[in-house]
Amino acid sequence: MSSLSLFASWGAAIQSFSSHRSSCKRPVPVGNSDPTLVSEFEQEVASRLDQLRSTDETEYLSMEWLCQAMEVVLSTHSLAEFTVSDFDQVVSNGHGKWIESFMDNSVKLLDTCVVLKAALAEIKSYCGHLKVALRALEKDPIGEIQVKRCMNALKKCTEALNKADDAVNHLGQRRSKLETCNSMLRRMGDRMNAEDSSKGDFFMAMYAAQVVTIFVCSLLSNALSLRSRRSLSTMCISGHSLWSSSFNTLQQKVKEQIEKKKSRDRNVLLMELDMADIAVRNFQNLPPKRMQINSCSGKRTQILKVKESAKVLQAVFVDVQQGIPILESHVENIQRNLLRSRMAFLDMDHGSC
Repeated sequence: MSSLSLFASWGAAIQSFSSHRSSCKRPVPVGNSDPTLVSEFEQEVASRLDQLRSTDETEYLSMEWLCQAMEVVLSTHSLAEFTVSDFDQVVSNGHGKWIESFMDNSVKLLDTCVVLKAALAEIKSYCGHLKVALRALEKDPIGEIQVKRCMNALKKCTEALNKADDAVNHLGQRRSKLETCNSMLRRMGDRMNAEDSSKGDFFMAMYAAQVVTIFVCSLLSNALSLRSRRSLSTMCISGHSLWSSSFNTLQQKVKEQIEKKKSRDRNVLLMELDMADIAVRNFQNLPPKRMQINSCSGKRTQILKVKESAKVLQAVFVDVQQGIPILESHVENIQRNLLRSRMAFLDMDHGSC
């Protein structure tokens, strides 16, 4: 994914942010990071990661849990910025190269947010077809025609779920944008593994923020992928800090749960969408020809089965429909936060007037 495509889509946002910035560089606080603040940073991030881990493992890839994970991303960035006081000292201490890496990662993570929002839009399309299917069964009496209409709409649901915005890579292989995104995040994680998080307070804080962001974005990308083939990429965070220990434990727990779901041959990992997919496939196992049973008792039994299946479809439809806008809002917040952080570093690089 090119930076040009990203900034083309974000030109308006950048202009909006820029309009509120001063023509001079904003003043940078002076002084080293307070050791107490650093300790509080580690404790707070570790606590938030532990809270994520303490959730029932079956809820790890639910919409609510993923939103909580994205809130941890935002809070970690906020805590990191509050913990570090002297940004200019980072350059003077020879960390300019790492800042370049940070800037490069920020572009990739912004691109990732664009892909995640597109994937959520596809799920909205899925919900639209599911709504049409349910409308076909709203009025009594339910007969063969109504069930056929419902089946046709559910077929479009399946097609929407299977739809992938493919791109051809350099080997001529077709891959969805989410697959490409997963590969990019995996490479970013590998590079983070090679970094030394003990280079100083600034580096440790921003390193933690980036690690948590890459991890959560990888989770989202995997959760929204259809029949994801590769396992969740993991980062081996060294050191004895509180946050790194909590992160490694959470990462391992989530990876184990993902592997369990894959072993059960799930089409999607996002919990609510997985339940919807199962409900759709179960309904599709009620072929319309069964509605042609001659006996009244047999027909009543089949109609009852259709109505019961429709109730399940309605329940999962509501869960997915209500959850998607909330996920979108959280992804949007992460995107804005990444853009703001990137522009703050650009301000620092431009120097004062």
